[in-house]
Amino acid sequence: MARRNKKPFDDKIEDLNLVPIMNLVVCLIPMVLLGTALVKIGVINVNAPKFGMGQAAPDDDEQKPLNLTVAVGEDGFRITATGADINTVLGIAPEAVPGDDPAAAATGAGPKIAKSGENYDYVALYNMLVQIKEKFPEETIVNLTADSRIPFKIMIQTMDSIRIRLSENSYPDLAAFRTATVDYDGNNVKLLWPDVVFAVAQ
Repeated sequence: MARRNKKPFDDKIEDLNLVPIMNLVVCLIPMVLLGTALVKIGVINVNAPKFGMGQAAPDDDEQKPLNLTVAVGEDGFRITATGADINTVLGIAPEAVPGDDPAAAATGAGPKIAKSGENYDYVALYNMLVQIKEKFPEETIVNLTADSRIPFKIMIQTMDSIRIRLSENSYPDLAAFRTATVDYDGNNVKLLWPDVVFAVAQ
């Protein structure tokens, strides 16, 4: 019986063909660079709420901090403060605040800015915060709180409308507010309420 000749074992290892992978990488590099050029990243300077680290109580002869708070709800804005009666600062009688019930007026709650149709009234918010700033020029901190169902873009638009001082102290409508120019002090932008602190809704 004839014996079959066994094939000799070939232990030579062939080099990998990396040309297809290199071609793919070369094609991906321009796409990644193009995508990076189209992505704009913005940073908003806000402070997280601090729990159990409240400020020390001021002495009787020291002025209390304003502790201004803007609450964003599904029906509009609410402005409150623990260091002053905002209704008195704005010259609004508590019982004359639109949208308030008698119970809220009795507790000294600040004014409520109702929505203008389906949109938030950023113009009225800006106008009121300018009036408050005129009475408290040294204050820069505003607490911003919102209902859990409020979209984050509403928070961004709220912060954009209260941070920077515009050329006028008040605006009659949204069209004038959108076309307003920023007010400058020399080469520096004038700030309205720049230090925004996220607060927990009570």
